[in-house]
Amino acid sequence: MTRELVQRMGSESAPVIIGSGILASVAGHVRRANGGKNPSKILIVADESIAATWASDVEKSWRNDSHGAVEISHVSICATESNKCAQTWSKVMDAAVRANLDRQGLIVAVGGGIVTDIAGFCAATYLRGIAWVAVPTTLLGMVDAALGGKTGMNLPLANGGIGKNLAGAFWPPLAVICDTLALTSLPPRIFRAGLAECFKHSMLVDRSIEPLLPGASGSYQSSEPVDQWKMIDLIARSAAVKLDIVAADPREANQRMLLNLGHTFAHAIESQFSDEFFHGEAVALGLVAAASASAASGAMAPADASAIRDRLAALGFAVVLPQQANVGNLEKSAGFDKKRLAGRLTLILPKAGGGADIVRQADPELLRIGLRAIGAVD
Repeated sequence: MTRELVQRMGSESAPVIIGSGILASVAGHVRRANGGKNPSKILIVADESIAATWASDVEKSWRNDSHGAVEISHVSICATESNKCAQTWSKVMDAAVRANLDRQGLIVAVGGGIVTDIAGFCAATYLRGIAWVAVPTTLLGMVDAALGGKTGMNLPLANGGIGKNLAGAFWPPLAVICDTLALTSLPPRIFRAGLAECFKHSMLVDRSIEPLLPGASGSYQSSEPVDQWKMIDLIARSAAVKLDIVAADPREANQRMLLNLGHTFAHAIESQFSDEFFHGEAVALGLVAAASASAASGAMAPADASAIRDRLAALGFAVVLPQQANVGNLEKSAGFDKKRLAGRLTLILPKAGGGADIVRQADPELLRIGLRAIGAVD
């Protein structure tokens, strides 16, 4: 029970394998992606909450497949936005040195987007670049964070906030392996966070995705067995949107910026409230804010913007910020957005009927309108 997509970035390609119960065959999938060769040594970088479960299954796959011929080391990290930082990067790099990884070595990231981002960045910078594999274990990781070859970590801002992914590299993985069984152990809130990226992909390209979301959300909050094939289908549809956009613009020169729909607002929210929102929850708020800004610009009717808010609320997302949210502070954090040019923000705003526009040197008032729409105050 698997689906296989292909990630293309320039001349490079990598398999994206989506299935149920496939962690036991990770080693074989990676060997196939690597031209039939096994790595010399492996460092598994895992979210500490799954080090003894899903990450252990990945390690067993290699031990069984190689009959002990491949040396395997591991390091666990606390997967929070505040820990997606230079200190954690240094911890993983120290582990790579202790494992004596060479240029035929492999870093394997097992966890959500925070783990794949920072482990991939370590792979990009260790020995000026070694291979890595993404094994995302959250829905958000499977449909977004582990795809597209972006790696990175956060940097501290002068105002005390977090600068999202201000250090990083384009460094695509050798393979991405998504096992839907890993989703069954997620708390409902973390699972739901991934639905925001699926919703975004539906807004951008594929409207067939959104009708699948309520059922997916409900299945992970009930005692009924999850239909794994339906979950594989949802992940494949959503991942395909991102993979197609990335293939057309691997290094975000133009159209890949569309994937940042809602993210300028979301990153500002995460900068100020990193301990209160998961990334997908911030993205949901960002989509509401972007829709309101779009309506103010005339690109979308106010009723359409309200409908986006209502549909996200129906999926269980908060659509209002905490009471202490301040427009000025959030605006300052948004000023560090990576898409800014000549000191002016680039906003990605949804359009009536679907899709989005890349608004370069956007009127700052649109940002403020969006922030006020989700409850920020002046």
